[in-house]
Amino acid sequence: MSDEIFYYPSAGEDNFFAKIEDIYEKYPHQIRHYLNLYPVYASRRSLIRQLVHYELFKHTIDLPGHYLDFGVYFGNSFFFWHKLIETLTPTATHKKVIGFDTFSGFPSLAAEDGGEDSSVQKEVGGLNSESFLEEFRLLLELHNDDAVIPAKRGHIVVGDIAATLPAWLDENPEARFCLINIDVDIFEPTMNILESCWDRLVSGGVLILDEYATSKWPGETRAWDQFSHARGGLGAVKRFPWANAPGGYVIKG
Repeated sequence: MSDEIFYYPSAGEDNFFAKIEDIYEKYPHQIRHYLNLYPVYASRRSLIRQLVHYELFKHTIDLPGHYLDFGVYFGNSFFFWHKLIETLTPTATHKKVIGFDTFSGFPSLAAEDGGEDSSVQKEVGGLNSESFLEEFRLLLELHNDDAVIPAKRGHIVVGDIAATLPAWLDENPEARFCLINIDVDIFEPTMNILESCWDRLVSGGVLILDEYATSKWPGETRAWDQFSHARGGLGAVKRFPWANAPGGYVIKG
């Protein structure tokens, strides 16, 4: 069992899941029980991001292009996009989910990211999910095999985005995107993504900035603000008033 932490410490969450663990020890069930009844056991906080992603996904159903997920980590967003395309666009097998991540944590930090902060793993090598990669590949195979129409609609690209993204784009010059989810947290990869992918985001497409206007992760905010300003302003960053994450999103005009 991996000891890696895939969530940020939260007093409210810690209290909730401590009580869930007590219930589990008193009334244990098979794994299928928990997975099929996940709303029973999941905290309300853990559903917020998925609800936002669902609302934003609905903007893209009639748009061409793939779904890009940057900062896959343990696959929470990646596999949710995968389930949504299979549920809401099952016959559009040309639309895929492409995930990018080092899986080995942050390769570096820039001045724009502010100082290191170990409380949120903002450090070189932070937010490392490398021990999960083998399991992730098995889960990806399972999801692809479970497609409504046989097709491999989920793919991952492992490595530093600075190298892997330009190579992937060169290999797929026709690729366009209807949704780009940026959850890499820091300045340099965010700027690389924006400079490389914005022009391929179709009109009406969705750009998600997971850490926008988040105090502990200033790099992502600075990257978007600089990129948008350099292009004369690219539209308002909006958020859902009932959700604390993601930090913001932009609908491309």
